Amino acid sequence: KERFEIYCTPCHGQIGDGQGMIAKRGFTLRRPVGNYHTERLRKMPVGHFYDVITNGYGSMYSYASRIEPRDRWAVVAYVRALQLSQGASTADKAEADAKFPVPPAPKEERAAPIVEGGGH
Repeated sequence: KERFEIYCTPCHGQIGDGQGMIAKRGFTLRRPVGNYHTERLRKMPVGHFYDVITNGYGSMYSYASRIEPRDRWAVVAYVRALQLSQGASTADKAEADAKFPVPPAPKEERAAPIVEGGGH
């Protein structure tokens, strides 16, 4: 998330909808900024996003010298998480809640009272 916010949100926006400040301010680009939630990009394999980060695409330049390979994969994973979070239906949420229930909060245990004098 951190790397995405640093390198990607200026163009792609906080949720990856292509509405970052660059797009909103009307800078002329060869192509519109990618919206990760379009059907075309939702179907792309994760390798596509890694390749675009590494080599650039359209008006986007290469980030190979700016983002380490491990961090590129982390950005790709975050993009996929954004795609899943924005496209989830109510049924998807119910299914996820059933598969991964939130554990109950641990009960607070109270320490034994301190006894003054002669308590040993």
